[in-house]
Parts: sequence; C-alpha cells; structure tokens
Amino acid sequence: CGSGDPIVLMAPHDMFDFLAEYRRVVPELDYSYIPVDCSDMIHGRRNPLGDKLHDDLGITLCASVPVAHCQRSYAVVVDGTPFGRVAYSGDCRPSNRFADVAYGADLLIHEATFEDGMEEDAVMKRHSTVGEAIGVAGRMNAGALVLTHFSQRYPKIPPLNEKPRAEDDEVGGKEERKKRIPIAFAFDFMRLAPHTIELAAKLTPALRLLYPGEEE
Repeated sequence: CGSGDPIVLMAPHDMFDFLAEYRRVVPELDYSYIPVDCSDMIHGRRNPLGDKLHDDLGITLCASVPVAHCQRSYAVVVDGTPFGRVAYSGDCRPSNRFADVAYGADLLIHEATFEDGMEEDAVMKRHSTVGEAIGVAGRMNAGALVLTHFSQRYPKIPPLNEKPRAEDDEVGGKEERKKRIPIAFAFDFMRLAPHTIELAAKLTPALRLLYPGEEE
C-alpha cells in the first residue's frame, strides 16, 4: 500500500469512540485509518478486511482472542510476519483459549506485571506473574518468549523460574515443558529481529545490573 493510503487499525470499540472525539480537534485523522473492531476479528470469524491485510502485508491470519482484564480486552495472534506466528497477550490473566488458538507460536509476547509470589495481586488486578506467562508459553508450545508490561513499582528485572508447575503439566503435558526456549525482557525502544531473539535472552544479566532492585 502507498504511504498515503489509510492504515488498517484493529482495536476495541472504545478506541474508535475516542478517535471519533479526537477527530473534532485533529480533523486530519479523517480517512487516515480503516477501523476494524476486535470483536469482528475473534478467532473463527472471517472479516473481509483480513484479505486487505494479506494483500498489503502478507498477513495470513489476524485473530483476536477475548481475555480476562477490563471490559473488551483481547489478545491477538498474527501469522505471516518475519517471525512466523506472533502471539501478543495484551494485559490479561493467563488464558488457556489464547494458548490453544496461538499454539505453536514462533514468538509469544506476554505481559508479566508481577513477579512470582504476587499471585494474589495478579488475580485481583487481572494481570499475570512472570511464572504464569512462562506457563502460557509452555502450554502454547511457543518458540520464544518476550516478557513485558512490568509494574513501575518494581523497577528491578524479576527473577525467572523456568521449572514447570503442576497446573501446566495438567493442561499441556510434560513433554512440551521439557523444551527450553529463549526468554527475553522487553524494555523501552527495544527492537527485535528473528535472528536476535537468542541474543536478547542472553542480555538479562546485563539488564539486572542496569535496573537493580532497591535491596541491591
């Protein structure tokens, strides 16, 4: 598509309500995007704009998955990217349905707002812990995992516990959990390519020095 063509913007309905208000201040937004409601892209439904994504970007699948967070929250699964299948959780509690729809993802980007041991806070605020995000990656049989959306109240890089949990074995089977995958921590302005994921995972010790905990 050309640089002047409208972009396809996939978002919850609330975002388009906001943009409709914002267009009153910035009328240039008119006709700058094609709205696609996430509810129309739920896995199993077919939206004609999916053909435009394929024609413009080579995307062969773009499916939303409702998840537990605030009202109208969605994860998304995209096939046909340079990484292969990419799954992005958004803000949410761990979702078995998301793991099933995105099964075999080459890259999972999952929120990990809380460190392990703060499961009660995660449940109350409808977020995930680091361990829960790793559990989703195992159930999904993902090839790599990038953890993101850390609470600003916890500036340190949280510890990783890659040991399988009992509930993960019950859902996905032990064989998939034996596979070690690269796990990287996202940070502002981070850029990843398929060939740099392994390197990003190896940078965790350096990031711990850059963002030490208060006790350190």
